[in-house]
Amino acid sequence: MGILFNNSTECLGEYTRPVQSSEVYVSPTGSDENSGHSPEESLGTFAYAICNLEPGQTFNVLPGIYNDSVILGAFGNPDQPITIQGFSKGAQLPILEGASNRTMGIAIVESTNIVIQNLIFQNYTDEGLQILESSNITIRDIRFINNGRNSIDPNAGGEGFGINVDGSNNILIERNLALGNGPNQERWNKFVLGMGINTYEMTDSIIRGNVVQNTIGGGILIENGKNILVENNRIARPGCRAREINELDANGDYWDGGIWVDGSVNITLRSNIIRDNHGPGLNLSDEDVQYPNASTGYLVENNTLTGNLFGVYVWNFGTCPAPEEAIKFLDNRIEDNLEQNLWCESWVCGEGQPCE
Repeated sequence: MGILFNNSTECLGEYTRPVQSSEVYVSPTGSDENSGHSPEESLGTFAYAICNLEPGQTFNVLPGIYNDSVILGAFGNPDQPITIQGFSKGAQLPILEGASNRTMGIAIVESTNIVIQNLIFQNYTDEGLQILESSNITIRDIRFINNGRNSIDPNAGGEGFGINVDGSNNILIERNLALGNGPNQERWNKFVLGMGINTYEMTDSIIRGNVVQNTIGGGILIENGKNILVENNRIARPGCRAREINELDANGDYWDGGIWVDGSVNITLRSNIIRDNHGPGLNLSDEDVQYPNASTGYLVENNTLTGNLFGVYVWNFGTCPAPEEAIKFLDNRIEDNLEQNLWCESWVCGEGQPCE
Protein backbone atom coordinates (compact mmCIF):
# COMPACT_ATOMS: atom_id res chain seq x y z
CA MET A 1 0.00 0.00 0.00
CA GLY A 2 2.98 2.29 -0.44
CA ILE A 3 3.87 2.50 3.26
CA LEU A 4 7.30 1.61 4.61
CA PHE A 5 6.89 -0.29 7.87
CA ASN A 6 8.50 -2.68 10.32
CA ASN A 7 6.82 -5.51 12.22
CA SER A 8 3.30 -4.74 10.97
CA THR A 9 0.37 -6.77 9.66
CA GLU A 10 -1.04 -5.56 6.33
CA CYS A 11 -4.63 -6.44 5.37
CA LEU A 12 -7.19 -5.47 2.72
CA GLY A 13 -10.92 -5.08 3.23
CA GLU A 14 -11.76 -7.33 0.29
CA TYR A 15 -10.15 -10.31 2.01
CA THR A 16 -11.97 -10.12 5.35
CA ARG A 17 -13.57 -13.16 6.95
CA PRO A 18 -15.94 -11.35 9.31
CA VAL A 19 -17.07 -12.69 12.65
CA GLN A 20 -20.83 -13.10 12.34
CA SER A 21 -21.79 -10.66 15.06
CA SER A 22 -22.41 -6.92 15.29
CA GLU A 23 -20.13 -6.80 18.36
CA VAL A 24 -16.63 -8.30 18.19
CA TYR A 25 -14.38 -8.67 21.25
CA VAL A 26 -10.65 -9.17 21.67
CA SER A 27 -8.60 -9.69 24.84
CA PRO A 28 -4.98 -10.62 25.57
CA THR A 29 -6.39 -13.61 27.45
CA GLY A 30 -8.73 -14.66 24.65
CA SER A 31 -8.24 -17.11 21.80
CA ASP A 32 -8.72 -16.87 18.04
CA GLU A 33 -10.56 -20.18 18.32
CA ASN A 34 -13.35 -18.40 20.21
CA SER A 35 -16.45 -16.93 18.59
CA GLY A 36 -15.53 -13.32 19.46
CA HIS A 37 -19.19 -12.62 20.25
CA SER A 38 -18.72 -11.64 23.93
CA PRO A 39 -16.03 -10.77 26.48
CA GLU A 40 -16.12 -14.37 27.69
CA GLU A 41 -15.64 -15.61 24.10
CA SER A 42 -13.16 -12.92 23.04
CA LEU A 43 -10.64 -13.38 20.28
CA GLY A 44 -7.00 -13.38 21.32
CA THR A 45 -5.14 -11.52 18.54
CA PHE A 46 -5.72 -7.82 17.88
CA ALA A 47 -4.44 -7.97 14.28
CA TYR A 48 -6.55 -11.00 13.40
CA ALA A 49 -9.69 -9.40 14.80
CA ILE A 50 -9.30 -5.93 13.28
CA CYS A 51 -8.34 -7.33 9.86
CA ASN A 52 -11.67 -9.15 9.68
CA LEU A 53 -14.03 -6.30 10.48
CA GLU A 54 -16.82 -5.26 8.15
CA PRO A 55 -19.07 -2.15 8.01
CA GLY A 56 -21.63 -2.07 10.79
CA GLN A 57 -19.46 -3.92 13.30
CA THR A 58 -18.14 -2.58 16.61
CA PHE A 59 -14.74 -3.90 17.65
CA ASN A 60 -14.42 -3.89 21.45
CA VAL A 61 -10.83 -3.97 22.68
CA LEU A 62 -10.66 -5.16 26.29
CA PRO A 63 -7.98 -3.81 28.70
CA GLY A 64 -4.47 -5.17 28.38
CA ILE A 65 -1.37 -4.75 26.24
CA TYR A 66 -1.44 -5.56 22.52
CA ASN A 67 1.93 -5.84 20.79
CA ASP A 68 0.55 -5.06 17.35
CA SER A 69 0.87 -2.79 14.34
CA VAL A 70 -1.81 -3.05 11.65
CA ILE A 71 -2.29 -1.44 8.23
CA LEU A 72 -5.90 -1.46 6.99
CA GLY A 73 -6.40 -0.86 3.27
CA ALA A 74 -9.74 -0.24 1.54
CA PHE A 75 -11.93 -0.86 4.60
CA GLY A 76 -15.43 0.51 5.21
CA ASN A 77 -18.27 1.99 3.20
CA PRO A 78 -20.23 5.26 3.43
CA ASP A 79 -23.41 3.65 4.80
CA GLN A 80 -22.30 1.86 7.98
CA PRO A 81 -19.34 2.75 10.20
CA ILE A 82 -16.72 0.43 11.56
CA THR A 83 -16.14 1.34 15.22
CA ILE A 84 -12.90 0.40 16.95
CA GLN A 85 -13.14 1.19 20.64
CA GLY A 86 -11.36 0.43 23.87
CA PHE A 87 -13.16 -0.84 26.95
CA SER A 88 -11.91 0.66 30.21
CA LYS A 89 -11.70 -1.13 33.54
CA GLY A 90 -11.37 1.50 36.21
CA ALA A 91 -8.36 3.57 35.11
CA GLN A 92 -7.12 0.81 32.78
CA LEU A 93 -7.40 1.21 29.02
CA PRO A 94 -6.23 -1.14 26.30
CA ILE A 95 -2.70 -0.26 25.17
CA LEU A 96 -1.29 -0.72 21.67
CA GLU A 97 2.42 -1.09 22.36
CA GLY A 98 5.03 -0.31 19.72
CA ALA A 99 8.00 -1.36 21.87
CA SER A 100 10.13 1.10 19.85
CA ASN A 101 10.35 -1.35 16.93
CA ARG A 102 6.93 -1.16 15.26
CA THR A 103 6.18 1.66 12.83
CA MET A 104 2.63 2.70 13.74
CA GLY A 105 -0.22 1.36 15.87
CA ILE A 106 -2.86 1.52 13.13
CA ALA A 107 -2.62 2.91 9.59
CA ILE A 108 -5.90 3.51 7.76
CA VAL A 109 -5.32 3.71 4.00
CA GLU A 110 -7.89 4.49 1.28
CA SER A 111 -10.70 3.67 3.71
CA THR A 112 -13.90 5.36 4.83
CA ASN A 113 -16.35 5.71 7.72
CA ILE A 114 -14.26 4.44 10.63
CA VAL A 115 -14.40 5.54 14.28
CA ILE A 116 -11.43 4.93 16.57
CA GLN A 117 -11.80 5.80 20.24
CA ASN A 118 -10.72 5.19 23.84
CA LEU A 119 -7.32 3.54 23.28
CA ILE A 120 -3.67 4.19 24.12
CA PHE A 121 -1.00 4.18 21.40
CA GLN A 122 2.54 4.27 22.73
CA ASN A 123 6.16 3.78 21.71
CA TYR A 124 5.73 3.48 17.92
CA THR A 125 8.72 4.59 15.85
CA ASP A 126 6.87 6.88 13.39
CA GLU A 127 3.35 7.68 14.65
CA GLY A 128 0.67 6.27 16.86
CA LEU A 129 -2.03 6.53 14.19
CA GLN A 130 -1.76 7.23 10.47
CA ILE A 131 -4.64 8.23 8.17
CA LEU A 132 -3.77 8.22 4.46
CA GLU A 133 -6.10 9.13 1.57
CA SER A 134 -9.20 8.27 3.60
CA SER A 135 -12.50 9.95 4.45
CA ASN A 136 -15.02 10.22 7.28
CA ILE A 137 -12.64 9.12 10.02
CA THR A 138 -13.20 9.98 13.70
CA ILE A 139 -10.30 9.91 16.17
CA ARG A 140 -11.63 10.47 19.66
CA ASP A 141 -10.59 10.10 23.33
CA ILE A 142 -7.23 8.50 22.54
CA ARG A 143 -3.89 8.91 24.30
CA PHE A 144 -0.82 9.10 22.07
CA ILE A 145 2.28 8.69 24.21
CA ASN A 146 5.97 8.70 23.24
CA ASN A 147 5.51 7.99 19.54
CA GLY A 148 7.72 9.11 16.65
CA ARG A 149 11.05 8.86 18.45
CA ASN A 150 12.92 7.05 15.67
CA SER A 151 11.04 7.39 12.36
CA ILE A 152 11.97 5.09 9.47
CA ASP A 153 9.84 6.89 6.85
CA PRO A 154 12.21 8.65 4.42
CA ASN A 155 9.47 11.17 3.54
CA ALA A 156 9.23 12.31 7.17
CA GLY A 157 12.83 13.50 7.35
CA GLY A 158 13.29 11.99 10.79
CA GLU A 159 10.20 13.64 12.27
CA GLY A 160 7.65 11.71 14.31
CA PHE A 161 4.02 12.23 15.28
CA GLY A 162 1.22 11.27 17.62
CA ILE A 163 -1.35 11.47 14.80
CA ASN A 164 -0.41 11.80 11.13
CA VAL A 165 -3.14 12.61 8.54
CA ASP A 166 -2.26 12.89 4.86
CA GLY A 167 -4.50 13.60 1.85
CA SER A 168 -7.77 12.91 3.67
CA ASN A 169 -11.15 14.62 4.12
CA ASN A 170 -13.95 14.85 6.67
CA ILE A 171 -11.67 13.97 9.56
CA LEU A 172 -12.77 14.64 13.16
CA ILE A 173 -9.95 14.70 15.73
CA GLU A 174 -11.34 15.45 19.18
CA ARG A 175 -10.58 15.10 22.90
CA ASN A 176 -7.27 13.31 22.41
CA LEU A 177 -4.13 13.65 24.51
CA ALA A 178 -0.78 13.75 22.70
CA LEU A 179 2.02 13.49 25.25
CA GLY A 180 5.74 13.15 24.62
CA ASN A 181 5.65 12.57 20.86
CA GLY A 182 8.30 13.64 18.34
CA PRO A 183 11.88 12.65 17.51
CA ASN A 184 14.54 11.59 19.97
CA GLN A 185 17.20 13.89 21.44
CA GLU A 186 19.81 12.91 18.86
CA ARG A 187 17.54 13.97 16.00
CA TRP A 188 16.55 17.19 17.76
CA ASN A 189 20.26 18.00 17.96
CA LYS A 190 20.24 17.77 14.13
CA PHE A 191 17.44 20.38 13.83
CA VAL A 192 14.57 17.87 13.51
CA LEU A 193 11.18 18.45 15.14
CA GLY A 194 7.95 16.46 15.12
CA MET A 195 4.29 17.16 15.84
CA GLY A 196 1.54 16.02 18.20
CA ILE A 197 -1.13 16.24 15.47
CA ASN A 198 0.31 16.46 11.95
CA THR A 199 -1.89 17.07 8.89
CA TYR A 200 -1.07 17.57 5.22
CA GLU A 201 -3.63 18.27 2.48
CA MET A 202 -6.52 17.56 4.86
CA THR A 203 -9.86 19.14 3.91
CA ASP A 204 -13.31 19.81 5.43
CA SER A 205 -12.24 18.67 8.89
CA ILE A 206 -12.35 19.57 12.59
CA ILE A 207 -9.64 19.44 15.26
CA ARG A 208 -11.09 20.30 18.67
CA GLY A 209 -10.68 19.75 22.38
CA ASN A 210 -7.27 18.10 22.15
CA VAL A 211 -4.34 18.52 24.54
CA VAL A 212 -0.71 18.45 23.37
CA GLN A 213 2.15 18.43 25.87
CA ASN A 214 5.88 17.69 25.95
CA THR A 215 6.27 17.28 22.18
CA ILE A 216 9.69 17.54 20.60
CA GLY A 217 8.15 19.92 18.10
CA GLY A 218 4.78 21.54 17.56
CA GLY A 219 1.29 20.87 18.78
CA ILE A 220 -0.90 20.95 15.64
CA LEU A 221 0.15 21.46 12.00
CA ILE A 222 -2.25 22.40 9.20
CA GLU A 223 -0.21 22.29 5.98
CA ASN A 224 -1.86 22.80 2.58
CA GLY A 225 -5.24 22.19 4.19
CA LYS A 226 -8.65 23.60 3.29
CA ASN A 227 -11.82 24.39 5.27
CA ILE A 228 -10.62 23.33 8.71
CA LEU A 229 -11.82 24.38 12.17
CA VAL A 230 -9.25 24.20 14.98
CA GLU A 231 -10.93 25.07 18.27
CA ASN A 232 -10.72 24.63 22.04
CA ASN A 233 -7.37 22.87 21.92
CA ARG A 234 -4.80 23.25 24.69
CA ILE A 235 -1.15 23.42 23.70
CA ALA A 236 0.29 23.96 27.13
CA ARG A 237 1.97 22.28 30.04
CA PRO A 238 -0.24 21.23 32.95
CA GLY A 239 0.29 23.34 36.02
CA CYS A 240 3.93 24.15 36.69
CA ARG A 241 5.57 20.99 35.38
CA ALA A 242 8.26 22.59 33.23
CA ARG A 243 9.35 19.29 31.71
CA GLU A 244 6.04 19.05 29.86
CA ILE A 245 6.39 22.15 27.71
CA ASN A 246 6.37 21.75 23.93
CA GLU A 247 9.81 22.24 22.38
CA LEU A 248 9.20 24.48 19.35
CA ASP A 249 12.85 25.42 18.88
CA ALA A 250 14.77 23.32 16.34
CA ASN A 251 18.05 23.91 18.16
CA GLY A 252 17.95 27.64 17.49
CA ASP A 253 15.55 27.77 14.51
CA TYR A 254 12.00 28.83 15.46
CA TRP A 255 10.19 27.41 12.45
CA ASP A 256 7.67 25.37 14.45
CA GLY A 257 4.65 26.51 16.47
CA GLY A 258 2.12 25.49 19.10
CA ILE A 259 -0.31 25.63 16.18
CA TRP A 260 1.26 26.10 12.74
CA VAL A 261 -0.77 26.92 9.61
CA ASP A 262 0.95 27.07 6.23
CA GLY A 263 -0.17 27.06 2.60
CA SER A 264 -3.80 26.57 3.57
CA VAL A 265 -7.21 28.06 2.72
CA ASN A 266 -10.10 28.97 5.05
CA ILE A 267 -8.68 27.93 8.40
CA THR A 268 -10.37 29.04 11.63
CA LEU A 269 -8.35 29.00 14.85
CA ARG A 270 -10.79 29.67 17.67
CA SER A 271 -10.65 29.58 21.48
CA ASN A 272 -7.37 27.68 21.71
CA ILE A 273 -5.09 28.03 24.75
CA ILE A 274 -1.42 28.09 23.81
CA ARG A 275 0.74 28.76 26.83
CA ASP A 276 4.27 28.31 28.17
CA ASN A 277 5.80 26.78 25.04
CA HIS A 278 9.45 27.18 24.02
CA GLY A 279 8.93 28.98 20.74
CA PRO A 280 6.04 30.67 18.87
CA GLY A 281 2.55 29.97 20.16
CA LEU A 282 1.07 30.50 16.69
CA ASN A 283 3.10 30.15 13.51
CA LEU A 284 1.27 31.55 10.46
CA SER A 285 3.22 31.32 7.23
CA ASP A 286 3.32 31.21 3.45
CA GLU A 287 6.39 29.01 3.11
CA ASP A 288 5.99 28.36 -0.64
CA VAL A 289 4.81 31.91 -1.54
CA GLN A 290 1.29 30.86 -2.54
CA TYR A 291 -0.74 33.90 -1.40
CA PRO A 292 -3.35 34.88 -2.63
CA ASN A 293 -4.17 31.44 -4.10
CA ALA A 294 -3.33 29.72 -0.80
CA SER A 295 -2.08 30.84 2.60
CA THR A 296 -5.26 32.86 2.83
CA GLY A 297 -8.42 33.04 4.90
CA TYR A 298 -6.75 32.44 8.28
CA LEU A 299 -9.19 33.60 10.97
CA VAL A 300 -7.58 33.82 14.42
CA GLU A 301 -10.33 34.45 16.96
CA ASN A 302 -10.60 34.42 20.76
CA ASN A 303 -7.38 32.52 21.38
CA THR A 304 -5.16 32.88 24.45
CA LEU A 305 -1.41 33.05 23.89
CA THR A 306 0.65 33.74 27.01
CA GLY A 307 3.98 32.74 28.45
CA ASN A 308 5.40 31.42 25.17
CA LEU A 309 8.78 32.55 23.91
CA PHE A 310 6.87 34.39 21.16
CA GLY A 311 3.12 34.89 20.92
CA VAL A 312 2.53 34.89 17.14
CA TYR A 313 5.12 34.46 14.38
CA VAL A 314 3.98 35.61 10.90
CA TRP A 315 6.29 35.23 7.91
CA ASN A 316 6.71 35.25 4.13
CA PHE A 317 3.62 37.27 3.21
CA GLY A 318 5.76 40.06 1.70
CA THR A 319 4.52 42.71 4.09
CA CYS A 320 4.09 43.29 7.80
CA PRO A 321 1.42 43.10 8.99
CA ALA A 322 0.21 40.40 6.60
CA PRO A 323 -2.79 41.29 4.39
CA GLU A 324 -6.06 40.98 6.29
CA GLU A 325 -7.41 38.72 3.56
CA ALA A 326 -4.61 36.34 4.52
CA ILE A 327 -4.76 36.66 8.31
CA LYS A 328 -7.50 38.27 10.36
CA PHE A 329 -7.16 38.64 14.15
CA LEU A 330 -10.27 39.07 16.33
CA ASP A 331 -10.53 39.33 20.13
CA ASN A 332 -7.40 37.34 21.03
CA ARG A 333 -5.45 37.59 24.25
CA ILE A 334 -1.80 37.79 23.19
CA GLU A 335 0.26 39.01 26.11
CA ASP A 336 3.11 38.30 28.50
CA ASN A 337 5.08 36.24 26.00
CA LEU A 338 8.74 36.24 26.93
CA GLU A 339 10.46 37.88 23.94
CA GLN A 340 7.73 39.25 21.66
CA ASN A 341 3.95 39.06 21.47
CA LEU A 342 3.94 39.54 17.68
CA TRP A 343 6.93 38.74 15.49
CA CYS A 344 6.53 39.41 11.76
CA GLU A 345 9.05 38.98 8.92
CA SER A 346 8.12 39.98 5.38
CA TRP A 347 10.53 37.51 3.77
CA VAL A 348 12.49 34.81 5.56
CA CYS A 349 14.30 33.10 2.67
CA GLY A 350 14.91 36.07 0.39
CA GLU A 351 12.50 38.54 -1.17
CA GLY A 352 9.74 36.72 -3.03
CA GLN A 353 11.48 33.38 -2.48
CA PRO A 354 9.91 30.19 -1.10
CA CYS A 355 11.69 28.35 1.69
CA GLU A 356 13.09 24.87 1.12
